[in-house]
Amino acid sequence: MKYMLEYTVRTAGLSFDQNFAGSHSLLTAFSKWKAEEEKGLTIHAFVSDLTGRGGYVLAEANDPKVITAFVSKYNYWNDINVVPVIDVGEAIPINASSLDWARRAASV
Repeated sequence: MKYMLEYTVRTAGLSFDQNFAGSHSLLTAFSKWKAEEEKGLTIHAFVSDLTGRGGYVLAEANDPKVITAFVSKYNYWNDINVVPVIDVGEAIPINASSLDWARRAASV
């Protein structure tokens, strides 16, 4: 299953010194992260927004606990939204079938 992970570095309500320390701490922790140590996780894309305060990860795992283990490492610094997704090519036939059903169901 694929997951779109949206992360935002937590800064609201923090002082300048707290934000500075938090950013330094996050960068230090992230420098120690190794993708190959995430057993069962495939990362297809890992991108940052242009402000450097958030971004997205397109990840794949057969077990949702693998996603939980990955994102929970960064809960101390980031707010993270996890959305299960499917490829558009897989969604189109499902949506077409749903549309067909809805047309039939709405007919009198």
